[in-house]
Amino acid sequence: MQQATATTPVEVSVAPKWSTDDKLRASPVLVTHHFQSLTEAQKLALLPLATVSLSFLYQELVNNRLWRVDFDRGGYNVAGKPRVRSLATRHLRAPATDGWNVVYGAMELAHAWAYREADMPEIVDDDFDLPKAIRLRLAVCLSVAWKFERQLASHFPRRFYDDQPNLLSPHTYEMAYIGYAFMTEEERAAFGGWREANLENVRQLYWDMVAMEVSLLASTNTMTLLTQNQQVQAEGRIQALFDDAILSADEAMAIRSLVPFFVVASQDGISERPRAGELVCAAMLCLRVDETHRVANVEECEIVMRSVFTPRERDAARVLLHRGRFPPPIASSTLRLGCYNDHEWGNYRYVYNPTIEKAYAMAESLVP
Repeated sequence: MQQATATTPVEVSVAPKWSTDDKLRASPVLVTHHFQSLTEAQKLALLPLATVSLSFLYQELVNNRLWRVDFDRGGYNVAGKPRVRSLATRHLRAPATDGWNVVYGAMELAHAWAYREADMPEIVDDDFDLPKAIRLRLAVCLSVAWKFERQLASHFPRRFYDDQPNLLSPHTYEMAYIGYAFMTEEERAAFGGWREANLENVRQLYWDMVAMEVSLLASTNTMTLLTQNQQVQAEGRIQALFDDAILSADEAMAIRSLVPFFVVASQDGISERPRAGELVCAAMLCLRVDETHRVANVEECEIVMRSVFTPRERDAARVLLHRGRFPPPIASSTLRLGCYNDHEWGNYRYVYNPTIEKAYAMAESLVP
């Protein structure tokens, strides 16, 4: 991949090719869908495909510094103090941890708005390529989620001038770029490329996506979807455990960094999406079985886990840990994109398979 410059856009593709074995094991390729009305089950079937697309593009934009995800201290920098919050930076800097809840927020918006019965073919093709209309709406969801969280942290190059002098130009047409990045190579070629000579098409795509953004904002409860979703609620549960002195600050941030791992691992296209307490319970078990974070003994650990999580949450956490050991094909591809597949990542030991196996064993002992 090329480094983004003022003249070279990030050329990304969000339609990864899957192996034959992956295709055979993933349901969409073998099932004829009529999508006369998109049910919750049909949306769940599309969720892994949407997640891998959103995750890939988000990480590419962050890694190429077009979007900045630093955890700034805010206010004036005091001499001798680091510019960023060190604890959050250490645990959540990797974009796969979704420290600003952008990807999860985009998933929520997509679940509520992006899928249309009229756009779905009867058979989802072997390349797992979502229809273009849905991919463009995913781009709108990602853009809205990003602007909600980090609207002042975009660094797109300004390349496109108006025909007449204008104090607002040159423009970035950022949202159009995101839509362009969601296109296939063939669609980009037909579009004419991301270049000044193709300004009319770039401008038209931008305004088309602005219209879609208005539709999203007007037809969904955007604030609730972005501020009260399960990943945000998981942060609230972690905060409560910290306030009760059950977790240290370092443990709390480490657990938060693992929550997206279990969000993705749970996506088999069939199962319900996990709830906040279930995600926190699974992540906390991974920490507590690790030697550096174990409490005095196993019995004490089990007492703590039983006291702060309900039987349903502990049972669901056991299922999540099983999925963490054996993630479904598309979920596995998503997890391979970032830090959860990086041995150098500071918290990799918590998602290392032997650790998850130990956590699963403890989860079994916690099931009523």
